[in-house]
Amino acid sequence: MKKSIIILLTFIFPSLSFAQEDNNYPWKIIETSSGETTDIPAVLKAINEVQLLVFGEEHNDSIAHVVQEKLYRGMIEKYGDATLSLEMFERDVQLIMDEYLSGLISEDKLIEEGRAWSNYPDYAPLLYLAKEEGQAVLASNVPGRYANMVSRKGLGTLELLDRKAADYYSTFSLPKEDDPYLKKFNDAMGGHGQHMGPQYFHAQLLRDATMATSILQSWRKNRRIKILHLTGRFHSDEGLGTVNELKQRKKNLSIMTISSYPSQDFQNPDFKAIKPLADYIILTKPQEK
Repeated sequence: MKKSIIILLTFIFPSLSFAQEDNNYPWKIIETSSGETTDIPAVLKAINEVQLLVFGEEHNDSIAHVVQEKLYRGMIEKYGDATLSLEMFERDVQLIMDEYLSGLISEDKLIEEGRAWSNYPDYAPLLYLAKEEGQAVLASNVPGRYANMVSRKGLGTLELLDRKAADYYSTFSLPKEDDPYLKKFNDAMGGHGQHMGPQYFHAQLLRDATMATSILQSWRKNRRIKILHLTGRFHSDEGLGTVNELKQRKKNLSIMTISSYPSQDFQNPDFKAIKPLADYIILTKPQEK
C-alpha cells in the first residue's frame, strides 16, 4: 500500500516546478527564524551555509518522503554530490549497501540481507536516485541486536563483544539526571521510562552516538560534500539526540535541522509551539484513511 502511495505522489508532483510550491501542495515549510512560510528552493539556498542537513521525520509519513526526494535531488543538482545517510540501515550492512549501489547485487538482496525496514518502498526512490547519480549512501545506525542487548542487559555488555564489533557502534558520555533528552524520553514513555531502568535510554543514546559517528566519519573523508541525514524526528527535534551528539563531537560542524510531521492544524499552526523543534518545520496534510 505504501509503495502505491509513493508512486502516486511522485507522479503528481515532479512535473510541477518549485516556483509553483503553494497552498495546493500537501506540505507547508516554515522557517523558524522568521516565522515565514518558505519553499524548497529557499531551503536549498540555505544549505549553502551548512555541511549537514538533518531531516527528522515521522517514518510513516509518505508525503514527507516526497519532500526528502526533492531536497536530495536538489542537493545533487546544486552541489554535484550529496551523501545520503540513513537511520533505516545499520552499519554492519554497509558493504551490502555499497554492492547494491554499484549494481553487483539486486534490490531484493538489499532488502533481504540489508534487513530493510517494512516501509522500504518509502525510501526506495532516494536509493534509486543515489544509484543513478553515483552517490554514497551511509548505513548509519547501530545494529539492532546491540541496541536490543543494551536495553535488556545494560551498557556494560558492549565490553563483552568481540573487538571487531566496535566498528559497528559508538560509545558516549552518560547524561546527568536533569538532561533534557532524558526527560523527553521518559515523557514519551508515558511515565514508564523511569521504571524500565536506565538501559532503555542508553540503547537510545547508542543509536544517536553511532549515527553521529557514521556522519562524522563520512564528513572527515571529504568535507566538501554535503550530507543529508534522514532519521526519526525524536532523534533530532530541539537539537537533542543525534544532533546533540554531533555538536558535542565536532563543535564547529554546521548543521541545519528539519522537523517534519503530519499536522491537524496544517492551515493555522501554533508557531510558538513548533519554533523550538528545528530550523525548518515541514507540516504535511494528514492523509485520509
